[in-house]
This record gives sequence, C-alpha cells and structure tokens, in this order.
Amino acid sequence: MGVVEDIVAKAGGCAVIDGGFATQLEALGADINDPLWSAACLISKPHLVKEVHMQYLEAGADVIISSSYQATIPGFLARGMTLGEAEDLLRTSVKLALEARDEFWKSTLRKSKPIYNRALVAASIGSYGAYLADGSEYSGSYGADITIEKLKDFHRRRLQVLAGAGPDLIAFEAIPNKMEAQALVELLEEENIQVPSWICFSSVDGKHLCSGESFADCLQILNASEKVAIVGVNCTPPQFIEGIICELRKQTKKAIAVYPNSGEVWDGRAKRWLSAECLGHKSFDALAKRWQEAGATLIGGCCRTTPSTIRAVSKILKGRTGH
Repeated sequence: MGVVEDIVAKAGGCAVIDGGFATQLEALGADINDPLWSAACLISKPHLVKEVHMQYLEAGADVIISSSYQATIPGFLARGMTLGEAEDLLRTSVKLALEARDEFWKSTLRKSKPIYNRALVAASIGSYGAYLADGSEYSGSYGADITIEKLKDFHRRRLQVLAGAGPDLIAFEAIPNKMEAQALVELLEEENIQVPSWICFSSVDGKHLCSGESFADCLQILNASEKVAIVGVNCTPPQFIEGIICELRKQTKKAIAVYPNSGEVWDGRAKRWLSAECLGHKSFDALAKRWQEAGATLIGGCCRTTPSTIRAVSKILKGRTGH
C-alpha cells in the first residue's frame, strides 16, 4: 500500500483531502437539486466538475475525490441512459479528476519553488443509502429485505468500472452500518481489486455509526482485509472527530482519514441544511491540527466545506505561510 504512505510522507506526516464537492459546484452556479446530486453535473456540466477539482488542488489538497459519490448505474438507468452510457459516466468522473491532477501538476512543475505534491485521485463510492436518497444513509436503516449479497450486487459493477478507470485509491464514503462494511470487504476480495481502498463511516453521535453499531465491531472486519489501507469517518460533525480518532487508534493500526462536514446538519427528508451546532471559537483549521496530533494521517472536509477551508487546513498542517 505504498501509495498512501508515500503521499503522507511527502505531505509531512498528514495528507490533505479536498473539501465539499456539491457545495462548490453550487457556488459555481450548478443546480444539483436532483436525485443524482453532484453526479448530475457529469451529464450536464463536466467542465464545472473539473474546475472544482482544480480549485481544491490550488488550495493544497494532496488527495482529490471523484464526483461519483451518488453516481450509480441504477441511478443513471432511471434517467433513461443505456448501461454503456452509465458506465462511461462513471469512468468520466475519474477521468476528469485525473486530468485536473495532471494539468495542475504540470503547471506546478513549471514554477521555481513548487509547494504542492502530485495529488492522488480517489474514486468515490457512496453507500446504498446515498443511492436511495431517502435519508437512510443517515440512519443505516435499509429495511429487513436487504442482505450482504444484495449490497454486493448493488456495488459490484460500479466498483469494477471505477477501479478499472485508473484511480490511485477507491474511497467508500459515509458508510452507515456494519452490514455494508462487511459487504464491501467481501466484494474487494471477490473482485480482487488491486487499487488500495479506504472505508469511511458516518456517525451522528461520535460514539457509534449512524446505525447505532460500534466502531469496534466494524473495525474488526476492516482490520482483517489487506485491501483496505485506510479507515476513518466523513460527513460527521467536527466536534466529534477528536474522540473518534482516539477510539479508532485503539482499534486499528491502519492509516486514519477524517473529513467531517462543517457542523451544519443535512435534513435528508426535507432536503435542506439546518444551522450548525457550531464550532464555537475553534475554527476548522485549528481543529484539524488537533486531529493530526490525535493520530489522523489524512484530513479534509466534507459537506459545506470549501477551498478556503482546505487552504487553511493545508497551511496549518504543513506549517506554510505561502499560497
């Protein structure tokens, strides 16, 4: 799993992940009020997807995540696309990120004192609940008829296509329950995926997954897999992160990634943001420093964080005064 260790070492011990993708697409004028969410822009505005990647690279991200979180084959088929078109859009999400990374890196190498690292591209895979778009990604309640086999079948082709598109990493994001974690670990083995993966959970209380299950139970599953290089949490309120890192460090020797949201809460049913139980006087970048000290090796932001958030995080983690 050298690619992860390498970027962490080059970043000085803690690599910076990018920030909120949909948030920034909206800031650039995209309308993502759509069952496909940010993935709708792969169809209608791919140039904006690439622009967001560029903005996060400029801000200092060492890892950028593709816009495929809510991009699923059933979701595209429901939009009237063919299977071939759906698979091409998944590949496009990785291609746009790779193009942005390579163009940005070329421009950096032309500068006399490059201050950036050659970023890694992580192909995003959201949970089954993200596809349902019914709020279940925030509860982990998928209903009595969902089994590990059904979850594997749901994720299988998307994983095959994204892994084959040439990313440096696979990012399973905001996984809300233990059953899905088990399904993903089994799927990585069955498909013999050679791209290193991370599995990040989501939590609403800082002590359990959204489903109420314990981190310890889930980490036992992840620890047994050589295909999973990184574990962590995302789309979780920032005030819970330090405690979660301490818990994860007790349970695993794998690298730990954290990229919380801004602290605002998304109401999955009403489809709107509720104001934050805010950070108080502690800014996101100051908290990021504490997360690094607690043992996280990859740190970024999720919903409602922006390139300016990531710029501040990059500066404080890397001790830079420039850019």
